[in-house]
Amino acid sequence: MKKVLVLGGGKVGKSVAELLLACGEGNYAVTLADHNQGNLQQAADNISRLKSLVPHAVEFTTVEIDATDRPAVRELLKGHDYLICMLPFDLVAGIAEDANELGVHYFDVTEDVETSDQVRAIAESGNAEVALVPQCGLAPGYIAIAAYDVAKHFTEVDLLKLRVGALPQYPTNALRYNTSWSTAGVINEYCEPCNVMINGEFAKLPALEGFESFSFEGVEYEAFYTSGGVGTLIDTLIAEGKTCGESRIAYKTIRYPGHRDLMKFLLEDLRLNVEHAEPSRSGVTFNRQLCMDLIDHGISRSLQDVVVVFINGIGTNKAGSREQINFKRAIRAVTMFGRVWPAIELTTAAGVCAMVDLHRLGKLPQTGFIRQEECSLDAFNATLFGLAYAAPETLEHTILGKG
Repeated sequence: MKKVLVLGGGKVGKSVAELLLACGEGNYAVTLADHNQGNLQQAADNISRLKSLVPHAVEFTTVEIDATDRPAVRELLKGHDYLICMLPFDLVAGIAEDANELGVHYFDVTEDVETSDQVRAIAESGNAEVALVPQCGLAPGYIAIAAYDVAKHFTEVDLLKLRVGALPQYPTNALRYNTSWSTAGVINEYCEPCNVMINGEFAKLPALEGFESFSFEGVEYEAFYTSGGVGTLIDTLIAEGKTCGESRIAYKTIRYPGHRDLMKFLLEDLRLNVEHAEPSRSGVTFNRQLCMDLIDHGISRSLQDVVVVFINGIGTNKAGSREQINFKRAIRAVTMFGRVWPAIELTTAAGVCAMVDLHRLGKLPQTGFIRQEECSLDAFNATLFGLAYAAPETLEHTILGKG
């Protein structure tokens, strides 16, 4: 039995712990660590209910810890086989280094490019003792696995457009958005530069640009550049010689029409995109944290969400013809194990849990920096966690042996 530490018990961290135990068939003992006792109690209640339902053993404990207390975090890491880091991106620095030194395989779901680069630097220095696997969630994460599967059909990629959105099913406010994900993570990806390829050249472009409108299953959406979602996919396709002078590769976030303009007003016109600002004469600091506070204060959470995944690929196929391939998913919130699972929680948790499970089974490299596209879509789909994307409504019955 593998011992797994899930560090961070917020919206998605709780679901990671529960899904790993639900689908893990008794192969994992999970410790969930968080500073908020309310989060830990909610997770304990969820998993107590799960334990009464599933046919296999469920071993679960909680630990109250302040993630900024690095000696305490380091001590907690000892004795674990895996770390799934679910902390906000600004608390992650240094944790992968500690995990590597202590022989604990490291996984996270961060969209922050700088944080992922720090994880990669451990391997590039030649000091990797464990698997180092950042960006394992939905986007980055699953989107790169699916997009690479599309790209495999081409000898040369002309266009590869990745789009993902976590959206309320019933939008009511002016932003047409609810806080189903980390507010800090959303604002960060709306502010940081975005890695793209334009006409065969790597570039960093501003977030919130690259605006487009499109329809999907009869619903109108908009999409625009945000940071982090493309992961390492561009690097991989360049290394494989699949790019050319026409290649355009980019990740865009999907929202309902009107959202992008309001966020540009807040972040750019009102200058709330500044990361470190001096207080004004009235003593107020107008920066990203203020924007996060405003959204957390005014925008409610919704459990009734939908995750939209849409990939458009155009390139030269192996027969020498130009071909277009599309990939799409629409995953809605489901009820499992006596509670509602928002789609963003289920898909993100499934992404990182599948990567941990595939590593345990020896289907991923066992040490070093691991890119998402090193996991094939077929291998991902073959796990129980893959049902979260392919057929989420069947997941509970499959786990309980009723499928």
